[in-house]
Amino acid sequence: MLFRFYGRSCLAALFCGLSMAFAQTETDELVERLGELMAENLSEDFDFSELAERLAFYRDHPVDLNKTTGGELRDLVFVPEPFIENLLKHRAQSGDFVSVYELQAIPGMDQELLRLLLPFVTVGVPPSLQGLRPRHLLREGRHDVMIRYGRTLQQRQGYRIKDTTRSRYLGTPDQLFVRYRYNFGNDLQVAVNMKKDAGEAFFSGAQPYGFDFYSGSIYLRNQGKLKNLVIGDYALQFGQGLAVWSGLGFGKGTMVHHIAKHATGLRPYTSSNEVLFLRGASATLGLGPFSWTPFASLRRLDGTVSEADDGTAQAGSLGQTGLHRTPTEVANRGALRQWVYGMNLQYDQKGLRLGAAALRTQFDVAISPPDLPRNRYAFRGDALWNASLYYHYSWRGVYVFGEAAHRLGAGFAILNGLVAGLSPKLSLALLHRHYGPDYHSYFNQGFAEGSQAVNERGFYSGIVYHPSRRVEWVLYTDIFHFPWLRYRVNAPSQGIDLLSQFTYTWYKKASLSIRYRYRLKQENAAVEDVPFVPIVDVVRQQFRIGGEYKFGDRWTMRNRAEVSFYQKEGVPAEWGWMTYQDVIYKPMALRLSGNIRVAVFGTPGYNSRIYAYENNVLYAGSFPMYHNHGIRTYVNLRRRFGRRMDVWARYATFLYRGVDEVGSGLDAIAGNQRSDVRIQIRWQF
Repeated sequence: MLFRFYGRSCLAALFCGLSMAFAQTETDELVERLGELMAENLSEDFDFSELAERLAFYRDHPVDLNKTTGGELRDLVFVPEPFIENLLKHRAQSGDFVSVYELQAIPGMDQELLRLLLPFVTVGVPPSLQGLRPRHLLREGRHDVMIRYGRTLQQRQGYRIKDTTRSRYLGTPDQLFVRYRYNFGNDLQVAVNMKKDAGEAFFSGAQPYGFDFYSGSIYLRNQGKLKNLVIGDYALQFGQGLAVWSGLGFGKGTMVHHIAKHATGLRPYTSSNEVLFLRGASATLGLGPFSWTPFASLRRLDGTVSEADDGTAQAGSLGQTGLHRTPTEVANRGALRQWVYGMNLQYDQKGLRLGAAALRTQFDVAISPPDLPRNRYAFRGDALWNASLYYHYSWRGVYVFGEAAHRLGAGFAILNGLVAGLSPKLSLALLHRHYGPDYHSYFNQGFAEGSQAVNERGFYSGIVYHPSRRVEWVLYTDIFHFPWLRYRVNAPSQGIDLLSQFTYTWYKKASLSIRYRYRLKQENAAVEDVPFVPIVDVVRQQFRIGGEYKFGDRWTMRNRAEVSFYQKEGVPAEWGWMTYQDVIYKPMALRLSGNIRVAVFGTPGYNSRIYAYENNVLYAGSFPMYHNHGIRTYVNLRRRFGRRMDVWARYATFLYRGVDEVGSGLDAIAGNQRSDVRIQIRWQF
């Protein structure tokens, strides 16, 4: 898939039709596709807004193939790194692109990549800030204002409690998100986010200043030696994510070339997620093949702060939810300060990238995790130094990459990988990793089976086989070992993750995919009152069959059937199942569009749960859990009012069978139904 090369005669015939048919495809369709392919291990509340907004930006401001250094193409997420290197080499050898039609001549281009890439590239865009005057900013810039409101219709237990001595929700069940964007061409962007979650106060009580979360940034790029500048909230992505990676990141999935992370360097942080970003200023300066990125950040973080035996303050844990609904969550809000500063130096020349990063993370309160055996190697203290060296190199269809990171005074994390085209029909991906239990970075999102690249050793191998244009077979195997204890695992453990997927596509009409996934891990046995708890194997298996069929230009039918199996020694085995039917109505010219899903599911317990991507309002895809027995349905509608205004409406509900309460704790709802509504308005001018 990564390195297939079709003849010019085949692709030229497809090009015009593809560009016209796909030019009006909505960004949320591509987000859904990437979510299904790449989000196998994402949490239920994963924020897709950053990905959706990034794709929407490049759809409206296409990448100039003659000016890109590859960073913008990496921003698109779905473009393989080897293809980006081949494109840059092609331009260096053959000169500037005359038109986008020349993409067909680049090794690594296949029909699917071409179809996805076309709406996001162009040739000959003039620098947007040349000859800029203040009046141009007002006249020619583009404004985008979006307001989103949502709430759960049924009342949760947390809102019923009036006793001020008990834990309860201090605010209303309303969710509110306001987003403003200003773009002047490709090179100047202003972003502002304001967010209130359900249960948080609003202009009262704990939130006298309105929204619980404010975020903003000014972004300038492509100004001579100044490649990027961000003032405000930003994200950094270097190497393979072992030392410095904040913002959007993906794990294992059926797009096997994504084992090599797409490091985008410095970017503004525009997500509504309230964690894993930096706040301050950073810039990337370029001089020939060298670039230098210094950065500095100061943020307040949520945490549980208490007094140590010597009277000093200490933080037992850091908050990762961004929620401030209850008295305890409000008390923990902004409990400690985090300073981060450092730099990255990078060399790029003819397919070779070499880089070095160093950063210091400083807290005003010492971090002191609970004194448990599994925390023996955890970070303790108020200051942390990290350094890393990374590389990648592309040569004749072979792409190699890696990174070595070090926590000064403690452990190492090392990763090396390869993606290669063995033939026009067969591609190979390999990755080896060795992460010490005493390695730690607060901006660590390296490739891993666990949530972070720490306390893990493993070897990943994957292949993509294309015997014909219509057929694709993906297979990967990941074998891993955890040399030290983990949560719910009181001994060193090991496991394996295996996935196989077969896809058959009728061009522009239909597709059918069959997937099987087998995962084995080890965890503590389900026994009590014993001096030593042994670890046992835990097996999860999933079988999925799904299809999609298009009826003309307006209607699409999509369906899936999935079965899950969970087995653990000493615990009853669980079989779960889920099937859904989607109907999507999306005419090219009409102002009204929408989609509907009806799903039926049955899982006897949490362990056999099933996840499935759901369409939502713009920039708000979701990945909910199908659990228990019942029916899931939702309806999304979109209405366009001219060229400047769009309105979305969504209603979604779970109707469970045989239960008297939905959820637990403060989120518990009396009855067997949970329904959510969402309304969103966007105005562009």
